[in-house]
Amino acid sequence: MISRMVASVVVCLALSVVSTAPSPGLAQEQAASAPCGAEGTPEASPGATPAAGGESQLVDLENGEALLWPAGDRGVLLLHGAAYDAASWEPQATVLAGEGYTVLSLETLSSEAVIEGIDFLTGECDVAGVTVVGASAGAASVLGALANDPQAVTGLILLGATGEVETLGEYPKLFTASEGEGVADRLEMMAESAPGEANETLILPGSAHAQAIFETDQGDALMEAILAFLDEAGS
Repeated sequence: MISRMVASVVVCLALSVVSTAPSPGLAQEQAASAPCGAEGTPEASPGATPAAGGESQLVDLENGEALLWPAGDRGVLLLHGAAYDAASWEPQATVLAGEGYTVLSLETLSSEAVIEGIDFLTGECDVAGVTVVGASAGAASVLGALANDPQAVTGLILLGATGEVETLGEYPKLFTASEGEGVADRLEMMAESAPGEANETLILPGSAHAQAIFETDQGDALMEAILAFLDEAGS
């Protein structure tokens, strides 16, 4: 369960949308329209206020709940680490949405949820491509889902995670970690062995792990690297 109050629009599997009034939970439902219209812009239902700026919409998918920041025609799918939840990405998702990306943050860590998230962004939000971001434990679900090279993936970013990458697609990849984690050599090997010619590594000072980097003085550097990667991957 996503543990925070949100100004939300809940979408069931039939893609119904519920009231956007702030709520302490995720269970309030009321029929309305789909959360994304053409080119990723939100559709407002009668009496409802669509998400804008830093506001998120609450989405109820078959494989679990998610938070959606509708913005532009390129998508970013976020998977959190084991000590975090979907709402933990809010500061980063707000920045990404401000840059014109439609962002979906998944609560469930599973390969099935990743595939459904990609399909939701491309099918319901009409994004042109999806960059998938997996932090720590979330990266295992990402790598499992992308092992068969699903369509519409245009980039991959892993935070503080290692794994098998040989069967991934040829889209650009960014493998990041703190130098204190001691995985720099492993990330270099991953960048070299993964398909494609645009694979990079980023090793930041300190010892913070995955999303915890955003809470340190290296947080801005990591966010800037992610934005630069997204810009380059979409060019």
